[in-house]
Order: sequence, then C-alpha cells, then structure tokens
Amino acid sequence: MKGIIIAGGAGTRLRPLTYTRPKPLIPVVNRAFLEYQVALLKQHGMDEIIFCTNYMADRIQNHFGNGSKFGVSMRYAIEETPLGTAGAIKNAQNLTGRDTFVVLNGDVLTDFDLSEIIRFHKENHALVTLTLKDVPSPSPYGVIITDEQGRVREFREPSEATKKMLAANPNVEPTGTDYINAGIYIMEPEALDQIPTGRPVSIERETYPQMLEQNKPVYAFHATGYWLDIGRAEQYRQATDAILNHEITVDVPGAWTERGYWAEDGAVVDETAHIAPTVHIGKNARIGAGASIVGRSVIGPNCRVGSNATLTNCILEDGVVIGDGVNLSNVIMDNGCRVEEDVVVTISSVFAANTLLAKGTRVV
Repeated sequence: MKGIIIAGGAGTRLRPLTYTRPKPLIPVVNRAFLEYQVALLKQHGMDEIIFCTNYMADRIQNHFGNGSKFGVSMRYAIEETPLGTAGAIKNAQNLTGRDTFVVLNGDVLTDFDLSEIIRFHKENHALVTLTLKDVPSPSPYGVIITDEQGRVREFREPSEATKKMLAANPNVEPTGTDYINAGIYIMEPEALDQIPTGRPVSIERETYPQMLEQNKPVYAFHATGYWLDIGRAEQYRQATDAILNHEITVDVPGAWTERGYWAEDGAVVDETAHIAPTVHIGKNARIGAGASIVGRSVIGPNCRVGSNATLTNCILEDGVVIGDGVNLSNVIMDNGCRVEEDVVVTISSVFAANTLLAKGTRVV
C-alpha cells in the first residue's frame, strides 16, 4: 500500500526556523518531523511513500533518498508552483497506481490507528474517508457534519464573526465539541479524477464539497489518540512537550541513561550537571560542570552548554553554543546560534540561525 505526505508548504508561520529548512524537516526531539510520519505509515503497512514537495524540495529528497535507510521505498512529486492540498495529490497521480492509498498533511503529529481507518473506509466502500478530530467549540476550523453511519453530509465553515472573536480572545471558554478535518485521508484512485490539473486546488474548500454535490460516497472516521498540527512555534513546543512527557508513543533517537534522561551517541555530560528526566541530549553534545537543564528541553547535536548555565524549557538546534552562567527560559534557537557568558533571556523567544547574543545581554 502507498502513502502520500503533502510536504510542499513554505511554513511561513514557523519562521525564522523555516528560513533554513522546509517545515517538515524541522527537528522535533532531535528527529526530523517527517520521520515520525514515515514511521507511522510504515507501522500500518505502507511500503512505498510519495512526498509531494515544493519549498526546498531538494532538502527533503536529500534527507530521505530512495527510502532504504527507513525501510520503505520513496518517490517524489515536485510542484513547480504551489498547487494546494488537492492539486499536490493530483500532481502525484502518475505515482499512486490503482490501489487505495493514504494521505497525510505534512504538519500533523499523531498516533492514530491508520489500520482501523482503512478498515472503516473499505467496509463502507467509500471513495474518500476523512479522519476527524474533536476540538472544543467554538473553533476557528471548518466543521464536518456526518450522519450516524459516518457519511459526510456537510462542510460548515466558521463565520467571520466567530473567527474574529477567537482571534481577539484565543482563550474563550468552550461551549461544546466540534469535529474537524485532521488532515489524514484514505482515498481510492478514482477520487483523483475529481481534481483538475495544473492549477491550485483546495481539497477542503473545492474537491470535497463538489463530491458531496455529486453524491459521491465520502465518509469520515472519528479517530481517538494524540493529534497536533505543528504550524506555529507554540505548537512546535507542544509537540516537543508531548513526546518528552510521553503523551504520544513514538521512537526517539538515543537511549535512556543511568542518570535518568535521553541521550544520543557521543553526548558528554559533566557529572555535576543536573539533567531532568524530560530532557533529550543529541549526538556529540557537551554539557559543562554545574549546568542545569530542566523542564521539557532538547539539546541538539554538537551543542555546547557552558558551566553553571541554566536552561528551562529550551530547544537548541544543531551546533548552538551556550556560554558559562547563561540563563535561558522558553527559548528556541536555530542552528549555529551563539550565546556568550552571563546572558539572561526569560521571555519566550525564537532566534534565527547563527544569531549572536553578546556577553551580558538581558531579554527579560
């Protein structure tokens, strides 16, 4: 069976992290995000995976190659210009073959039972099966209405007034539960015949509503399990927290150490350093004497953390250097950042690659 991952977006909401890589390759607990999706598809029987790519497409192809390292076959459908969700899938039509296939949006972290969704799809002889996730109502997402058998009857978009209200009051008290599109689809190859060629097409706003108008068998499965769209920095943090807190069961690189934290090969931690159990330390990282790394923190490969530095709920990407006596809280630092000694940052911040924070800098 084949799986498709839609991985062509520019990830503008995750800038500056996506200036240096496509969003699906952002490391989450020292593993490229797409690798979690590949592992999920493989777990549920996908032996060939097709990436629909556009932004920095070569980076994704260079990372995965032919897929042999990951135990699957991998192919690539590259969009010269962005084609939207449906257009991206249509662009891969010559690779999908004539069998049922699974589609994942490239920014979804989940442990949904795909095999269960596939069974539901086949039992109902569906053309397409969407996967639904429950969210508090009201929500800014489009809501999907089904009958008792799970057949989709309506796609209902939130009103502009609701969108504005939620934008102004993101912590509004929920009044109920809605079911939204989780970005996971089971499709028959004939479904692609519904999508026009050579132009951007939204699967949610154009393709699926047209299928309903034509009375095509479109179904939806109410899934249970962990699900998160990592489209923004705060959701990127949530994904990291979920893995480190074991809210979702996924494989992370490295091994659990005798001292009670995760570390990869070559990591060296001074015996006087304090490392919390919700911390992951990457390959060849060095942690100095008296350093304290707590909360849900990730130290990337080749990082250096100086003596008596304190990091709380921080994510450091590859090659970040932290000086002696530094105090950072709720900070994300992209590759190659350098923080000189005695810097303090206590405001939630995201720093672009190769940023320098000079000695004694205060961001509080």
